[in-house]
Amino acid sequence: MSNRICPTTLSVLLASLSTLTAATSDWPQWRGPDRNGVLSGGPALTSTWSADGPPKLWESEPIPSDDDGGHGSVVVAGGRAYLSVVWHRNEPSETRTLTDLILRTQLGHQNPASLSKELIAKIEATRESLPPTLRGAKLDEFTQKFIEENLDKKQRQLFSGFVSGRFKKGKLAIPLGDYDKLQTRVEKPFASQAEFEKWINDQGFADHVKQAVLAAVPPSRRVAEDTVACLDVKSGKTLWMAKAPGEPKGRNCSSTPCVAGGRVFAMGSTHLYAVDATNGKLLWSQPLPAKAPGSSPIAVGNAVVILTGKLAAYDAATGKQLWEQPKVGGNNSSPSAWQKDDKTILVCNGRNELAGVDLKTGDVLWTTPGGGDSTPALAGDRAVVLSRAANIGFAAYRLSVTGAEKIWNHPTDALRSQSSPVIHEGHAYLFEDGEHRCVNLDTGKVAWTQKVASSITSPIVADGKIFVLMNNGNNLLMLKATPSDRVELGKANVRALWIPSPTIADGKVFLRHRDRVRCYDLTAGN
Repeated sequence: MSNRICPTTLSVLLASLSTLTAATSDWPQWRGPDRNGVLSGGPALTSTWSADGPPKLWESEPIPSDDDGGHGSVVVAGGRAYLSVVWHRNEPSETRTLTDLILRTQLGHQNPASLSKELIAKIEATRESLPPTLRGAKLDEFTQKFIEENLDKKQRQLFSGFVSGRFKKGKLAIPLGDYDKLQTRVEKPFASQAEFEKWINDQGFADHVKQAVLAAVPPSRRVAEDTVACLDVKSGKTLWMAKAPGEPKGRNCSSTPCVAGGRVFAMGSTHLYAVDATNGKLLWSQPLPAKAPGSSPIAVGNAVVILTGKLAAYDAATGKQLWEQPKVGGNNSSPSAWQKDDKTILVCNGRNELAGVDLKTGDVLWTTPGGGDSTPALAGDRAVVLSRAANIGFAAYRLSVTGAEKIWNHPTDALRSQSSPVIHEGHAYLFEDGEHRCVNLDTGKVAWTQKVASSITSPIVADGKIFVLMNNGNNLLMLKATPSDRVELGKANVRALWIPSPTIADGKVFLRHRDRVRCYDLTAGN
């Protein structure tokens, strides 16, 4: 797509571009108006729910998620809700293509390369020797005992499902060596069904493997469109959809857009887009440094900054690249912005470091060990973030122009480390990998902690309450935002997606579901 400049004057754009000037009840970007998970304005919210949870106001028309549309969150600005989706679909085709998605979801593949050859051999020998009469609860008990006796803690985190799945299939599980053969043809289309069947027959697969593979590959090919959807906040009606050609990259494409200066900035599968927030007209686009981002753009000053493969900044009015910084890499964490005097510093959780980058020049001002997929939360000169490095874990820093001084940290050996924390009234809250915790921001002392059924989930704070998804998105939890104790105010069965964050704006909560967006009323007295 060619670049096109909006007729709106640059002076008007820059006057309104900063995310800090968003309406106090709006949620215009990932992690909210100040990029920290906190909504400071808006109406009073209810403190109790009925047994049915908050009243549902509307649901959108079908919008895919997960492997068909990613895990991006909803943003709200000016009475409209926006969503960035890489919209996947299948179209009829003479070709036959074995994809990573088919291999994972239809054929049950998980790469066990980090396990020792001896352990893999023991797993496979045990699987093949299981008697067909070992089923149900007895098989579950046998499997659990095998896992406890043969896998260490980290291996249990990563491969319990792998072992369990293969034991349940028994002799009908696809041999690991057959997966190796299948992987040589992933994303390499066969010209026809006959060519596909010939290749399958030439591999020496057992009959049950042939049947499984032939049944898994459909007579279609996977295609995708980069899509920005705009919904009316009052009704959920689709106002417009802006579409551009994309590439099918599955759930790796999970970016949340941002709205600033009358524009929506969104990352699709291959490009960064700027579209008119009123009518969806494409204003400009630029190729991404790396495809299929899970991170989200931030608009600050006259720039739009993204972290996908490398950190890069673009002029918000024209799309011209201002700079790129390959020393700061990553694809899932999103940059935050910290202002000190007349300098704006981008605080970025990169692959292996937490980094401070000058917004104006793109120069790296400082780094400190860490890194991961969590987005830093900032309050004053403090930053908290979850690191994938287990020896660092959940950590707080005191920021300056020249460095980030670690104040405290809680080592965390988590299966996943993608959740973003939130800061509220001198305490940091992190809900990650089966645990909710509240930590004093100054001292690092744990105020409270509790094991819960949660995984990748980022809490938000509004009207003195914490809202967070748990139980794989089945429940929306409302907590009192206090360090005195973990006080549950309500728990609603909403059956939402478990990775996108809730969005609160103008007394409503917007949740991404598997096949649509739903909006619920949170106002007091509803």
